[in-house]
Amino acid sequence: MRALLDATGLGSGAGGDETMLTGVLGGLAIAAEPTDRFTVVAVHGVELPATVRSDERFEVLRVRRRPGVLHYGVALPRLVRRTRPAPEVVFSVTHGPSWCRVPVALMVQDLSFEHRPDDYPLSSRIRLKAAVRAQVRTASGVLTVSEHARQDLIGTYHLDPSRVHHVPNAALPAPACTPDEMDRARRSSRCGVPAPYFLYLGNLHPRKNVARAIEAFGRAVAEGRASGHRMVIAGARWWGGGEKEAAERFAPEGSVQFLGRVDEIEREVLLRDAVAMVYLSLFEGFGLPPLEAMARGVPVIASEVTSIPEVVGDAGLWSIHSTWVPQPTRSDGWRRTPTCGRRWWRTGGNGSPTTASRRPVVRAVRRSRRSPR
Repeated sequence: MRALLDATGLGSGAGGDETMLTGVLGGLAIAAEPTDRFTVVAVHGVELPATVRSDERFEVLRVRRRPGVLHYGVALPRLVRRTRPAPEVVFSVTHGPSWCRVPVALMVQDLSFEHRPDDYPLSSRIRLKAAVRAQVRTASGVLTVSEHARQDLIGTYHLDPSRVHHVPNAALPAPACTPDEMDRARRSSRCGVPAPYFLYLGNLHPRKNVARAIEAFGRAVAEGRASGHRMVIAGARWWGGGEKEAAERFAPEGSVQFLGRVDEIEREVLLRDAVAMVYLSLFEGFGLPPLEAMARGVPVIASEVTSIPEVVGDAGLWSIHSTWVPQPTRSDGWRRTPTCGRRWWRTGGNGSPTTASRRPVVRAVRRSRRSPR
């Protein structure tokens, strides 16, 4: 198999897209055949996984970062046409090349823009609806990260189920860092958060429901159920707002700390030291932060919607109706499962959270190469 992989999403600050791409590249490096060859399109200066850099089956083609219209409409089709030997399949995320004679394996992680359009800026909403609707029908294969997302794609766009492939995400291995590096991160002004604390990890976006989580945290503190705790919000803003206003209105002064985007070591420190991961998202295609937390033995408080139950399984502490506040029908607002807080890995039958997507991604890309449009 000869494949061209559009990895220009790496280094974009797109959060889940970057983690998924890193996992796909690492999975291909481990599970692909010795005769397979991959051309990886990446932006200048963006570091690729070590498994790719040291593998002779991977050729890296560096490009400038361009606006989406120029990249998918002009640059990527031109790269596909000029690559030699010619690729047999193109792997791309969310959008594919606007014109391409080579079969396309299109990764679409979720359809939140279809079901929660008001969570997106108008321009993004229009672009996503128009482009994704058209390209999932012309792609040779459509890949997605959960069975929930797969069924959503099939049902929303009336796709042939045989063309839509479930490729589960994987929790990436912990970054290679020394104990001294971990200690320095703990002492830094950004990550030196006094324990105990709850952690939200991910981009700030309306569907992530972070403002409501902060409100619930403030109520829990006021009622004496989280006295002495803090809440840490680690992630860059993508769109929307309201989180800082919720902290000012509902939480004690200084009890909610906004860190912005964090690096790999800071992320690891925050995950390991957290009392629990709080993830009350209203819509997910997968929901990787809960998986990363569980892989480190950290309990997860999650919303019981879309793909999140598929990822968390029987190991989560569920928030009723994604509010994390007491409900009239229950005394504490929670549904606690028997294994809450234990380590639980969504493996897809492949053994650990770091191997979950290896073989499925290779199979899905191969099938896309052979599938008729």
